[in-house]
Amino acid sequence: MSQKALHDLREQLRSDPPSAVVALAEKDLHHLAEAIRTARARQAAALEHAADQGFSYVPRLLRGPIRRIVR
Repeated sequence: MSQKALHDLREQLRSDPPSAVVALAEKDLHHLAEAIRTARARQAAALEHAADQGFSYVPRLLRGPIRRIVR
């Protein structure tokens, strides 16, 4: 098993993977790490979009100050 694949997976999980996952083949570890990376990116984009949509309910004069406070 490749240490790089395991390191990539640990980085994406932000912890040590379960022993059953560590037993996977190297290509499967890479695939799992990439799937998690893609899911996190999609989630971040969706949250950003939701936040932008939420600001449409705030009066225009208050949007700037509220954005600075929230972010």
